[in-house]
Amino acid sequence: MTTKTRKFRPSPAIVISCLALFLALTGSAFAVGVGKNTVRSAQIVNGTVRTIDLRDNAVSSPKIADATVTAADLGTDSVGSDEIAKDAVNSDEIAKDAVKADEIAANAVASSEVADQSLTQDDLGPNSVGSSELQTGSVRASELGTIIQVSNSTGIAANTTNGVSVQCPAGTTVISGGAQPGNFGVEMTSSLRSANGWLYQAKNNNGAASTLTVHAYCLTGGSSN
Repeated sequence: MTTKTRKFRPSPAIVISCLALFLALTGSAFAVGVGKNTVRSAQIVNGTVRTIDLRDNAVSSPKIADATVTAADLGTDSVGSDEIAKDAVNSDEIAKDAVKADEIAANAVASSEVADQSLTQDDLGPNSVGSSELQTGSVRASELGTIIQVSNSTGIAANTTNGVSVQCPAGTTVISGGAQPGNFGVEMTSSLRSANGWLYQAKNNNGAASTLTVHAYCLTGGSSN
């Protein structure tokens, strides 16, 4: 009796199926071998944990060492007023000349924030100082410009009325005025400011002609109104 031996040659499909089964079984064994909370710092190679390995919002304040976050770690405009503690910003944190008018709220600067004797005429707007801003008796002759007098005269016939005026020079401001007749018997009817000067009007009750003289006192350095 003759015995025939047949050689078994597995098909490619069987080989692949067996390989897949092997990998599945060994992979499960590896997974079973790593217990929960068993991977610690010693099992992690330095520099191998990347951003992609971290869950969103996984890093909180307790995980960050004190004083380790610098400007390079902050995104542009990432720090707002909510992130700044009250009264935490003082002059040391502000760059020189960094605060401009746009950063100051309306009416935020009071007299207590202005250094004494630090304001000059360059800091004042035109016509910004009126009588209400001046203390009584605070303006003296030393604070004023030179006062000059200008005069003008005219004749007045007997038993008539007439007037005479004078204007302060350009660049000066009239502050007062007055008048004087040539002799007694000339009755003043008015003496008042006129434009940037002074006007004098009178009646001559004498039987002879006379003169009227008017004066204006002008403050230099002012502007005519």
